[in-house]
Amino acid sequence: MTAQRLPMILEEGRSPTDWVSVLADRGLEVSERTLREKANRLGACHKLGRAMIITPDQLDTILRDKTECHSSHISEAHSGGQRAGSNTSKRRSPTTIDAALERARKLAQGTGASKRRSGGSVVTFSATKSRS
Repeated sequence: MTAQRLPMILEEGRSPTDWVSVLADRGLEVSERTLREKANRLGACHKLGRAMIITPDQLDTILRDKTECHSSHISEAHSGGQRAGSNTSKRRSPTTIDAALERARKLAQGTGASKRRSGGSVVTFSATKSRS
């Protein structure tokens, strides 16, 4: 009886569990879940049902992917401005905004509690519409 040759995918490919072990032997700690998720996201795997096989070429693709490289996110986080985004997940409540606007109006108009210097003038603007 002659031995049948297996398809190249089965010859060279390994399960995510096997690749995690190979990577750990080389000092790269990665979870099987992370490897599976990244392989799925990049389409760098072969699947049959729930079984997953990753070839060496596909592992190269996974390792070369730069979308999760944290070094590219550091500069954005420290830059400030709109690019960095907000560090809050909730919108400010209308009550907080209204209170801030009221405080700004009072500061702009003056509360009348402080003494004013003589000889100076204060100009205030009203937000009401003028009648035509």
